[in-house]
Amino acid sequence: MTTTKKTLTPNEWSALLLGASLLFGFVLRISPGLQAGFPLNDGGMFLSMIRDLKVSHYQLPAFTSYNDLGIPYAYPPFGFYLARLLCDIFNLTEITILRWLPPLVNSLSIFVFYNVAAVLLNSPGRGALAAAFYALTPAAFGWFIMGGGLTRSLGSLFMLLSILWVYRLFQDGGKKAVALSILFCALTVLSHPEAGIHTALACALLWLFFGRTRSSLLKAILVGAGTILFSSPWWLTVISHHGLSPFLSAMQTGSHGTPLLAALYNAIFTSESFVPFLVILRAVGIGWAFWKKNYFLLLWAVLPFIAEPRSAPSAAFYPLCMLTALALADAIPAILDQLRRIKITEEFHQRRWLNAALTVILIYLFIESGIYGFKLVNNSLSLADLQTMEWVQQNTPATSRFLALTGVRSPEIDPFVEWFPALTDRRNQSTLQGYEWLLGSGFYERYADLAELQACNSAECIGHWAERTGLGYEYVVVQRSSQDEALIASFDGAENYRMVYFSEGAIIYQVRK
Repeated sequence: MTTTKKTLTPNEWSALLLGASLLFGFVLRISPGLQAGFPLNDGGMFLSMIRDLKVSHYQLPAFTSYNDLGIPYAYPPFGFYLARLLCDIFNLTEITILRWLPPLVNSLSIFVFYNVAAVLLNSPGRGALAAAFYALTPAAFGWFIMGGGLTRSLGSLFMLLSILWVYRLFQDGGKKAVALSILFCALTVLSHPEAGIHTALACALLWLFFGRTRSSLLKAILVGAGTILFSSPWWLTVISHHGLSPFLSAMQTGSHGTPLLAALYNAIFTSESFVPFLVILRAVGIGWAFWKKNYFLLLWAVLPFIAEPRSAPSAAFYPLCMLTALALADAIPAILDQLRRIKITEEFHQRRWLNAALTVILIYLFIESGIYGFKLVNNSLSLADLQTMEWVQQNTPATSRFLALTGVRSPEIDPFVEWFPALTDRRNQSTLQGYEWLLGSGFYERYADLAELQACNSAECIGHWAERTGLGYEYVVVQRSSQDEALIASFDGAENYRMVYFSEGAIIYQVRK
């Protein structure tokens, strides 16, 4: 008696791979916040903006209280309203929302991305393969699960939903597709400023490749008009308070002028893991797309770096994941068949060697992503940091100006300097967040100034810096974990400073009058 070994159907194979991607992707995204006990990296300004809505009773404020700088409340506010609503309905703290909502939303994006990839690649199996790479690529999910990922994760989710429904709209979609396209496009604009730009670009590409009829053009115009209409309560309110200046300022902070080829090279060939599986597969997938004249995915991967370079790697990651899936599902099997001079009619999911290779690659990526997530845990506020900020709030005048010194020369990855104003209600002169709405082209000059400040190793250097920039202060906070003893010794020996606080985490000096 002989038995035949049952093979999975395409739908079963896709469901199995997608289920594993959702499970392990969720574990990777939720674990860092679980271990840290506090939102990862950034989110301090967003904490203040969520609290501002409570004070204003849900009316859009003219300014945010963050850092006492008069920063226009011009950031797309959907995430803040959602967080405020969840806090009030379920009696949760804002910190809890910033800790858990971003990884949950980004985990949901895995399933949405699967649907986008499945329709664009015309294959549930290839869509599941792309979703697996989306879920398990090391370092790709970091910015979306941080505290500041409140807006980034929502922008990403709604961008994917917009692309999905705009594509369906151009494929003879009816009133439902029109309504959902308008809804998700408007929510994208209301969630994240850069996501709105990349969504508009992707939708234009969809029309160019899958529309180009009078009917689809009219539908596109309708979606554009609807998006403008439904997002107008936000931007019209901002304009009524401040005019166009906040938006014009923010438009100058998109890293325009970055060399295109260098940015593309970094996005494609920078390896997120020790073994460069993904780099190889991306390169093969790009070559395959050229060979098969799949110019949609290629253009989608390139154009974000022209339109908005700062967040372009995140937008280009979607087509790159699809190209990676095509490399493993189509390009490599075709190359191997050609070398062996045979023609195999099996579907890619039926090839044993491919399933074995895929299993090894995904296990390896899961391990690498787990290590990456563990590193993120260290980029969060410690208990000692929180105790320092609590002391500042309780023991210093409300009008005090601080200078927080951490030694971190990249302000966007320095949780201490960002969270300090939100948790102390004091101004910190070394905080960068919020200036994108104020300084325009001077934003990067301020960025360079703050990087120079964190490089100082003496009280004298810091004094000269304050004189040059005109940023005065009454207190200096030195984070002990990241500063050398020479800086601390220079403050101890300086006559114009006196120590007012000492702990395991930080030392605070007051400027003598």
